[in-house]
Amino acid sequence: MSELLYAEDLVVRSEWDLGSCVVTEAEIIEFARQWDPQGFHVDPDIAAAGYFGGIIASGIHTMAMFQRLAVPAVFDRWATIAGRGMRDVRLLRPVRPGTTLTGTMIVDVVDLHRPDRARVEMTGRLVEAGGTVLEMTMEISARRR
Repeated sequence: MSELLYAEDLVVRSEWDLGSCVVTEAEIIEFARQWDPQGFHVDPDIAAAGYFGGIIASGIHTMAMFQRLAVPAVFDRWATIAGRGMRDVRLLRPVRPGTTLTGTMIVDVVDLHRPDRARVEMTGRLVEAGGTVLEMTMEISARRR
């Protein structure tokens, strides 16, 4: 693995490619059975008769898929201490089985407020062919040199 990037190395407005994943119906149902067991997430018959016309991923699952992409692409490469928060989470489109999700993260703010760490704010997105499915603002603490 290459050398970690510290807060001073991060460039405001830089965009980070997080890669892609394909979500399957089995994954959607498995996640939802444990964490969000609403009928339109876990039961194909209930989902087919519902508003979305089929199984869709839970919003929490969508956020988890974003995090799964972000960890190796960004958080393992930066001198990350820990997450500080998320806000303005927007679930803009349902995520359906077979969808390919592609993630990006844009560095918005690097606040070098302490000698040993900084506050870093980012905008994260997951998109599919039809548009953005998730957008949120995240904040982490990152080590300084």
